Amino acid sequence: MARDDGVRLFLLGTVGAGGSCCALLGVLRPGSPFVAQGASSWFWTSPTIPAGHPESSGQFLGIMLVYLGIALLLGAWFETIRALRTGSRIRLRQLLLLLVAWAAPILLAPPLFSRDVYSYAGQGQMVAKGLNPYLHGPSVLGSGPFLSLVDPLWRHATAPYGPAWERLSGFVVQLSGHRVLWAVAGFRMVAVIGLALLAWGVPALAHAAGRNSTLAFTVAVMNPLVLLVLLGGAHNDVLMLGLLVLGCTLAARRHPLAGLACCALAAEIKAPALIAALFIGWAWWGEGQDLRQRLAKTLLAVCFTVAVMAAIGAIAGMSWRWVGALFGAGTVVSWLDPVTAVGLALTHIGHALGYHGGSGAFVRGSRVIGLGIAAAISIRLLIRSRDQEPIRALGWSIFTFVLLGPVLWPWYYAWAFVFLAVIAEGWTLRLVAALSAVACFADMPSPRLLISAPTSDVVIGWLVLGALVLAYIAIRSEAYGRQRTAAVGIEPGDVPAHVQTRVRE
Repeated sequence: MARDDGVRLFLLGTVGAGGSCCALLGVLRPGSPFVAQGASSWFWTSPTIPAGHPESSGQFLGIMLVYLGIALLLGAWFETIRALRTGSRIRLRQLLLLLVAWAAPILLAPPLFSRDVYSYAGQGQMVAKGLNPYLHGPSVLGSGPFLSLVDPLWRHATAPYGPAWERLSGFVVQLSGHRVLWAVAGFRMVAVIGLALLAWGVPALAHAAGRNSTLAFTVAVMNPLVLLVLLGGAHNDVLMLGLLVLGCTLAARRHPLAGLACCALAAEIKAPALIAALFIGWAWWGEGQDLRQRLAKTLLAVCFTVAVMAAIGAIAGMSWRWVGALFGAGTVVSWLDPVTAVGLALTHIGHALGYHGGSGAFVRGSRVIGLGIAAAISIRLLIRSRDQEPIRALGWSIFTFVLLGPVLWPWYYAWAFVFLAVIAEGWTLRLVAALSAVACFADMPSPRLLISAPTSDVVIGWLVLGALVLAYIAIRSEAYGRQRTAAVGIEPGDVPAHVQTRVRE
């Protein structure tokens, strides 16, 4: 490795780890809106701010530190991608060291940006006590540490996850001695296992597809959306994605049945993973087949996957009740979800025209239409995957279902990005990078908290953060202009200033 690459790796590791440390320090400030408050929420927590107490400068400082940390981590990620695309000889094992440096502070932080892990713990406690999480919500546990940390939105909701996950949740809670803190730590370790599967599977899948494995690893596994939100939040999506990538890698290596079994296990965590079975049956079972053969093998793949899921469900002893519970995930009605926003907009238009009903019918209708459009696009991608890379078709199909699905949480984009990272180049790479950055900032606190400190602190905080971002953009723009002028064999100093300006644009 060249000396320049060694210096670059050190700087990237330092900046990325510094960003993770800033996020860690920020969420440990009093009253952080990015983590659950309470003595039992994590091993080390900040003092809570009592209701009605004026927010202190410390809380605003914590928010600024978290945003600064996200910005630094994103900058380090962007620069790592740029280094790999410009011919840097950074190897995969060196990227693994960067990953460890960036992720280590996040592992020390309380669950970030979401309280879903406390729902996992509550459902695991139910399973451990012999209660069916597909018939009851965590509220059946009664008052106590398991229920108090569950988001009020989900306290009465049944579990939307598969039997394999619920049994695993019960095992984690039992292993923790029925203590919330250790159960949450256990789920964080499960997320680490999922990340390890991704770290192995993504480069292997890229290699099988004849793509750049180091770039795919950087875009998918080192993505701040994956590290901060999925790993930081201890989401079960990490394990689902790890198993899904493992299944697709096995299929790409001509082991379709083993790949389908992994997809079935992933779908027993979260149902959307089932879509990969269609693409394995269609595109990865062999080449040179006509339409009838592909349809037959796709049907066989789906039937095999469903049979494996049925076997897993029978072993777990929870049957198929969880399928009905999937519809409970649509409880959230938000303008941030595109198809739901269409339904809400139609409701407002209807009210203007004299309609006096609620928004339920419009929202349900728009969601059904959205899923229909997503299915049609996926079928088109499936058919065309004979002539294109199947991994590309799978990635865009998952992206379509995420974008047009009934509920859209920011981390859902990672489902598609993990696969699109394998083939990411040009505008696809830019889209993945841009949406990942937006999703990292999607969990916005109450607007009043963004200006809760004294005016001087607020002004200084936002000016410093904005100046850092603008400085990075300016430096990158300058470097891009130099690259373009160098590409045509002209030194920037030999070109008039007004021409240099046009080249940079």
